[in-house]
Amino acid sequence: MWALAVILGLLALGALQAEGINTSLIHPTQKTNPPKKHPPKNKPQKPPKSAPTSERWIYSSAFLTAYFSDGHYKQGYGLLLSNGNYLSASSLVFDQGMYAQTIMARMQDDSAPLLICVARLRLKAIDRNRGLSLLGTHVFTNDNCQVRPESYYHARIYKKYAQNLLAHSQTPSTKALYYPQVGSQNAFEVQSLHHPSSLQDTPLGRPLFNGHGVFMGMLGDQQNQIKVIKRGVITDFLRAMQKHKLL
Repeated sequence: MWALAVILGLLALGALQAEGINTSLIHPTQKTNPPKKHPPKNKPQKPPKSAPTSERWIYSSAFLTAYFSDGHYKQGYGLLLSNGNYLSASSLVFDQGMYAQTIMARMQDDSAPLLICVARLRLKAIDRNRGLSLLGTHVFTNDNCQVRPESYYHARIYKKYAQNLLAHSQTPSTKALYYPQVGSQNAFEVQSLHHPSSLQDTPLGRPLFNGHGVFMGMLGDQQNQIKVIKRGVITDFLRAMQKHKLL
């Protein structure tokens, strides 16, 4: 992957710098012994820069593209759950009377700072009254969105960053909400939600977290108006999915 190429490049650069000789320190009239060359030392590589603990939820977030049978598509967000499931808004995968036929998921983690394709998803359940949908992993994909077997990278993301929203029943109060947004560098950036009315054109399905990284809800729509689907509504939906053995 490109991350390996970058590391090899840094090692090569370190070797060249270690073997360089500063000729300005050599006096022309004084006989000097040539400096002894020492084998370049491998400099310890710094670990990939990761998000603060309170913002590691960006690695649980997915950027989704839903394709429909008539050729149009919609883009939005989702949240990785356990067992390869994803939570998203119902209106992202149901549009103009049609259900999405193909849903592509792109994610990132602390070992790859850019968004890459990870899986094709399928619709498992939808609740248009609550404004929610449950998606499942259909097949895994490589960086170019082509089908491939599950890799260590896939297993790492699914195990490390899956959210268990039914583990805690209480919803803490909060004044500020944060959500992921794909930035100009093709990576997630953390944005602050001030008021839903200012996000009428925002992609749907964005997960919302408080300043401590606790999931608080998701952006959905109702009668073409952006709304916050609260955590309690979402946990009720997930319990219903659990009852039907879909989680």
